[in-house]
Amino acid sequence: MKKTPLYDRHVALGARMVEYAGWNMPVQYAGLKEEIAAVRNETGMFDVSHMGEIRVSGQGTGEFLDWLLTRKVTGKKPDQITYAILSAADGGTVDDLLVYTLGAEDYLLVVNAANKDKDLIHIEESLVSYKAAFADRKSEIAVVDESDLYGQVAIQGPSSLDCMLEVADQLGLNAGQKEELKELKRFRQMLVEVEGHDRPMIISRTGYTGENGYELYVPAARTGHYWDIFMEAGIEPCGLGARDTLRLEAGMPLYGHEMSPDINALEGGMSFFVDLDRDFQGKAMKDKVTRRQLALVSQTRAIPREGYEVYLEGKKIGVITSGTFSPTLDKGIAFGLVDLDTPEVGEVEVQVRKKLQPFTVVNPPFVG
Repeated sequence: MKKTPLYDRHVALGARMVEYAGWNMPVQYAGLKEEIAAVRNETGMFDVSHMGEIRVSGQGTGEFLDWLLTRKVTGKKPDQITYAILSAADGGTVDDLLVYTLGAEDYLLVVNAANKDKDLIHIEESLVSYKAAFADRKSEIAVVDESDLYGQVAIQGPSSLDCMLEVADQLGLNAGQKEELKELKRFRQMLVEVEGHDRPMIISRTGYTGENGYELYVPAARTGHYWDIFMEAGIEPCGLGARDTLRLEAGMPLYGHEMSPDINALEGGMSFFVDLDRDFQGKAMKDKVTRRQLALVSQTRAIPREGYEVYLEGKKIGVITSGTFSPTLDKGIAFGLVDLDTPEVGEVEVQVRKKLQPFTVVNPPFVG
């Protein structure tokens, strides 16, 4: 298994380590409830160095990515970050990702760890198809896996900005950059030079927890240095278990659950991030929508799990794609993928073990 630059620190902290996407990662430290509460009420931090970073740059890159992804990346401000879906030609989902605009015709794609290798293959094969289809467009596009060059620490919670400002000097921010950080909007990023390194630190504000949050992309060799800064500031380390519950509470999808090669972005509730008013690879998804997503909250303390069946008036209408117990709500929460012709209803049932349990249909996020 692969190890992030912070592996030894996780072990020293007594974290329970598990295999995830080929990586040896911390699933929890103090405990799931404590870590979730830290992020919901104050600040927590995560090692997300396992995420993949793919650099796509060169003449014509913007137009290529516009064709490759479900949303345009061209015409955005230089500091803007775009969330988009990477789709196959048949409309199935290859991955969901963030596109960081680093400069003119220079983009960093942040992809899911489990998908990085196949994403690279898909992008490279798609580039061949793109050049064949648009032979009249001049392009000199390079696709480079830069994942080993970065470590990533995510600071999440309602007090995350206060935390970032508290350690701003140690992070190397000057007075102007401190002000820039204070004014940093959602889905924006800023660059900070790292002494002794050609590659700057990227500080972004995207989040995956439903709370305010910041991500630090740092030179891999310096990941421990930045982690230690936040540890010394008293920030609670959190594992993948808390991260998964937090993202579901926030109503955010997870690849392999709400989206997959067999579940397109429109079926997975991601229509807001699909621009059907233009041509892009994967637009065929618009003609292949046979299911839709439901957000469900238990009326009891029943805990829904992936694969559990969803029923309406005794008829199976779908399955749970993600489900867990929410410590914040003290209830079970889930996403379900159901038949497209399912009527608008206020209640369904989920088969939890051998018993049908009542669930209320709600609008996500579960925790706002």
